Amino acid sequence: MGKKENKKPEPLKIINFPLETKSQERAKADQLRSVVEGHLKLYEPGADNVKKFLDVLSQRINRSLATSMVSCVHCGLCADSCHYVLARPDDPTMTPVYKADQIRQIFKRHLDWTGRIIPWWVHGRYPAGDDDLNRLKNIVFGTCSACRRCTLNCPMGVDTALLIRFARGLLTELGIVPEGVFNVSRDEWETGNQMAVTEDDYLETLEWMRQDVEAELGVAVRIPVDEKDCDFMYTINPREVKFDPRSIANAAKIFHFAGERWTLPKWGWDQTNFGLYSGDDKLGGYVAKNVYEAAVRLRAKRIVISECGHGYRSTRWEGYNWADYDQQIPTESVVLTLKRYIEEDRIKVDSSKNPEPVTFHDSCNIARSGGITEEPRWVLNRVCSDFREMDPNRTENYCCTGGGGLLSMAEYRPLRLEVAKIKAEQLKATGAKQVCTMCHNCIDGLTDVIKHYKLDMRVVQVMDLVERALVR
Repeated sequence: MGKKENKKPEPLKIINFPLETKSQERAKADQLRSVVEGHLKLYEPGADNVKKFLDVLSQRINRSLATSMVSCVHCGLCADSCHYVLARPDDPTMTPVYKADQIRQIFKRHLDWTGRIIPWWVHGRYPAGDDDLNRLKNIVFGTCSACRRCTLNCPMGVDTALLIRFARGLLTELGIVPEGVFNVSRDEWETGNQMAVTEDDYLETLEWMRQDVEAELGVAVRIPVDEKDCDFMYTINPREVKFDPRSIANAAKIFHFAGERWTLPKWGWDQTNFGLYSGDDKLGGYVAKNVYEAAVRLRAKRIVISECGHGYRSTRWEGYNWADYDQQIPTESVVLTLKRYIEEDRIKVDSSKNPEPVTFHDSCNIARSGGITEEPRWVLNRVCSDFREMDPNRTENYCCTGGGGLLSMAEYRPLRLEVAKIKAEQLKATGAKQVCTMCHNCIDGLTDVIKHYKLDMRVVQVMDLVERALVR
């Protein structure tokens, strides 16, 4: 009998991917405002970047970070919760503890007393140079979607995703970031939104959608902009303007039938926030403050956030801390708004209009980091005839594989799709023809999974299904 071979995964090439700086060089040559004013950091190859890294680490470390740095007992339970590990079980570099250890070892050598005295005992080490920092970049940006599933399942309460974001933020200060992350950050600093949508394009798209909805319904419909004293100010994802304006049309249609007094702001409409992904609290605060100040300027009674995972987490929770801004106006996901409309009989829905089997994907930033799990299910059970849960679900659901900003980082796409087989298997097992999510980022992530693994299903949002179920 032949000897059975144990196939080991090929070593990850992405660990040694070089730093791309073409976009940084163009930004410097163009003297962009964000560069001149020091908001957007550029890589300086001749600088002592290790010293800079350690200095910023010392300045930014806080109690919660230090607790996660020292509390890990290396039990390995986090590995069972990570889709990277489940897809590559023989690769120890995929474990959350390995990824966190890359920054933990530097912390121990630089700040922890044991690492300063006996570094070999606690595996403390300093980065040797820029090559080590670039390797760290590839690990914390390229091998983790920051889904926080490992955090949820850690018996010691170690927040590995917090450490990953912390390391990303330190590297962002040095300009040692994937080119896609740099480009999106640049666009947010320069234009106030992550896809560099101009004001003219934004307003023209809204008018286009207004005309379409009006033509469909045969009655006057408004998509108001910058109106004051409304019941709520609606914020959206730039993807809706640039690639998916039907979601704006669906929202306008539902708000019309509900008799809602609402508005979009002319400035401060982008709820997405790449500061969450890059670890740049200053960028996070700038983008979030644009939204908060728009709501105050328009005297809105509430901020309603369209279906966007990291937009919800950033605007509803994290942004107030990043911007050092007191929460003056209530903030909620549009799914809660839809639930209220149905509860209060402001819209009528018929579940028979959605007969195809539907399953629900919990966005990591909305379920695990945002606390919304039951509300979308309440809505779906009233607008769909055949709703099926995937397993696991709610806070234990697997990432769409596009989280953590990975959709912007083309160099890491092959690994992202390789480990997506865990999500593909989960989707396939439901037998559903539609997977519903309340996150635009997840739409793209799940669409990639469906195409790559040739699944017979499509992605929809809660808003799509509610609009389809409307009784007019």
